[in-house]
Amino acid sequence: MKPIASIALLLCLISFSAMAEESPKVVPQPTAEPPTVLQPAPEPPKTAEPPKLAEPSQAQQPVKIGYVDLSKIATDSAPGKAASAKMKEKTEKYRSQIAARQKKLENMKKDIESKLPSLTPQQRQAKVKELEKKVGEYQKYVQEAEKAMRKTEGELTESMSKAIQKAADDYGKANGFAVIVPKRDLLYLGDKVDVKDVTEDILKSIR
Repeated sequence: MKPIASIALLLCLISFSAMAEESPKVVPQPTAEPPTVLQPAPEPPKTAEPPKLAEPSQAQQPVKIGYVDLSKIATDSAPGKAASAKMKEKTEKYRSQIAARQKKLENMKKDIESKLPSLTPQQRQAKVKELEKKVGEYQKYVQEAEKAMRKTEGELTESMSKAIQKAADDYGKANGFAVIVPKRDLLYLGDKVDVKDVTEDILKSIR
């Protein structure tokens, strides 16, 4: 290499180095961090409120319970008296007819017994069969009479029960009763129960 060229190259390198030293150094700036988003502070756990004491309630009204003497209603009420009279009439009718039939059988038996010595075996047998037939008819009539009496009694009892039920319903609702029961059903009553005999009031309703 020629000396001039070497000197020129050296000057260029020195000049470049000087420029590099004089140029301001670029200092990297720290990257800006995104602003921190503040989170709301967690609410403290709610303390369970103590149960509120129930305010003292007013004194409860006693429960009103009424009771009825059914035997008194059956004998003293108009429907009860009518039912009793009807039963008595039918009873006397059947009793009279049964007594008459029974008397007839007794007379027939005595008549056959008095004639037995003079009757032939065939005649005796015929008379005994005739008496047995009459006894069977008598027993059948007694059974039919009893059945008819039970039917009549059942119908009258049902009619009477409906009349008492309606009177008790009307009276109980009108006077604030919780229940009205037959007197025989009262086995125990607590302190907070207002009990009243409503027999007379019910009687007035069904007369």
